[in-house]
Amino acid sequence: MEHLTQQIKSLEESLLQRHTRADQAGASGNMVNKSEAIDWLLREDDNIQWSLSDFQIRCLSDEIVLATYRAHKTDLSTRATKHSLRSSLWMNTGDRWVLRFHQGTNLAK
Repeated sequence: MEHLTQQIKSLEESLLQRHTRADQAGASGNMVNKSEAIDWLLREDDNIQWSLSDFQIRCLSDEIVLATYRAHKTDLSTRATKHSLRSSLWMNTGDRWVLRFHQGTNLAK
């Protein structure tokens, strides 16, 4: 289980880079499709650094995993950090894990 947890965590961390992602319910409450998420990532400031904490997975079936964690978005120029709760559904397609859904909820200051 620890190996699977690390594998899914690495995939989640890679999503915070300028790569593609699946449809998601944004922290704003709006649904965002893959192309909108890519546009957002391309506009993302290079002074932003992301980190994860409290990462956990729950196997819902042999092919589906739910990942939950806290995301921390730090502006390196101001040192201001915003926090959110995140959840993702991952599906094993046989040869790789694919993100099927992601949701972020902003936490109050």
